Amino acid sequence: MEVTVLGGIKEVWPEVAVTASHEVTKEWREYERTSTAVLNAYVKPIASSYIDRLDKHLREIGVTGNKYIMQSNSGTTTFAQAKETPINMVESGPVAGIFGAAMLGKILGEDNIIAFDIGGTTAKCSLIDGGEVKVTTDYKIERDDRNAGYPIKVPVVDIVEIGNGGGSIAWIDDAGSLRVGPQSAGAMPGPVAYGRGGENPTTTDANLVTGRLSPKNFQHTVNMDAVKQAIEEKVARHFGISVEEAALGIIRIANSNMLNALKLISVRKGYDPREFSLVAFGGGGPMHALALARELGVKKVIIPIASSVFSAWGMLMTDLRHDYIQTYIRRVNGLNVEELNGEWSRLEEGAVRQYAQEGVAEDSVLFVRYADMRYVGQEHAVKVPVPNGVMDEAAVQEMVARFHDLHEKHYTFKLEGAPTEIVNLHVTAFGVVQKPEIARLEQAGDNAEQALKEVRPVFFEEHGWIDTKVYAREVLNAGSVIEGPAIVEEPSSSTVMYPGQRLVVDEYGNLIIDTEV
Repeated sequence: MEVTVLGGIKEVWPEVAVTASHEVTKEWREYERTSTAVLNAYVKPIASSYIDRLDKHLREIGVTGNKYIMQSNSGTTTFAQAKETPINMVESGPVAGIFGAAMLGKILGEDNIIAFDIGGTTAKCSLIDGGEVKVTTDYKIERDDRNAGYPIKVPVVDIVEIGNGGGSIAWIDDAGSLRVGPQSAGAMPGPVAYGRGGENPTTTDANLVTGRLSPKNFQHTVNMDAVKQAIEEKVARHFGISVEEAALGIIRIANSNMLNALKLISVRKGYDPREFSLVAFGGGGPMHALALARELGVKKVIIPIASSVFSAWGMLMTDLRHDYIQTYIRRVNGLNVEELNGEWSRLEEGAVRQYAQEGVAEDSVLFVRYADMRYVGQEHAVKVPVPNGVMDEAAVQEMVARFHDLHEKHYTFKLEGAPTEIVNLHVTAFGVVQKPEIARLEQAGDNAEQALKEVRPVFFEEHGWIDTKVYAREVLNAGSVIEGPAIVEEPSSSTVMYPGQRLVVDEYGNLIIDTEV
């Protein structure tokens, strides 16, 4: 009936974008399904037009291979599928960086990762536990302290995002306190340092005044007098302090905001940050990561090569991915295992058929199963990994045991004698594609002294001005060692190391920094 109605709408009103909720998700909860369907239909015309233009341009420049688009579930999909369900592209750009951090962690033997991405307007972070990127279907867009946001019932990597980045504006609130963000100067006019008419001081301007950024590392001439004047007029004068102290205050407020976001994905979810390594990327990630690691107790920070465009590398490391979620409410006690196996098979056979239409052979499709479970009488569920293959009573009991352990991890308690039930069956199907290999540095040996660019004063918390060595990242060899305080510059980013921290360049060119030597 629903398909007939859709066909009728498209026949009499072909120019309107139509989405039926079953096309987006088969998971229950009517309000969330409705919200997701409405949002998908809303963005469908714009997304379809964009994808068509992109496809046309790629053909014009001779790109003839398979073309894929990043999704919010940390996988990719075809252009055709993205045009039908564009809601699956929400947060796909940041998600690519999170997935890239997980892949880099596997290459370096780091299973527990906190991925941290700072751009011009926002800071994003996500936690990777045991090498697994966490995916949720309870995501809300435009959610903040005052707004509940709009739910979307599609798989999205669990990201915490705040309005703090290089372009975040420093301002004084009605109570006379210093705030940073969420307002941003954006790219136009941008920070005062850009010289495009920006009048409000930003985090980037503060990093310039404190010596963490060099005006020589910009593509244009920076008017430092204008930068200092903006901080003097908008911040320093209000508190009766120097421009340098005001600039450091802006950085500390920004760091405090970012620290709260990092705690939301770690400490407040029962994880000890000291057991994780921090992978920092984006244009601003390396600049703030070492200060935040000190506060969190993180002992190792990893700055990947080409950190400012690391998300692009993350996209290249993805496989095709489709998620199939089916509501299946059954109590575990008395569960019909044969029926359960039939449901798993039906979902996986549907995935094979869809991949066949996309040109992916069955032997290139891999499955990962989850069951959303809860105690009987609860409202919300916990996502539990489930073994592949035919399930028997022993596999069901293993699933229940995993649920109890995960429930305790998420909510600090478990009720082992209480009855449990399945809410949803979730199959993630990966279409495996070829990926690039990460290159190794050709030169090895400590050449830090050859990479030294200059020594300049840098303003550090608790230390004041310190003459700090500045190194050119592109010159460093594998095996180079740098002792903090120091700054490692590249054209689009700078890594700021504090006193007592030690950096080693690994064979891939990543900066591996011990925060406690």
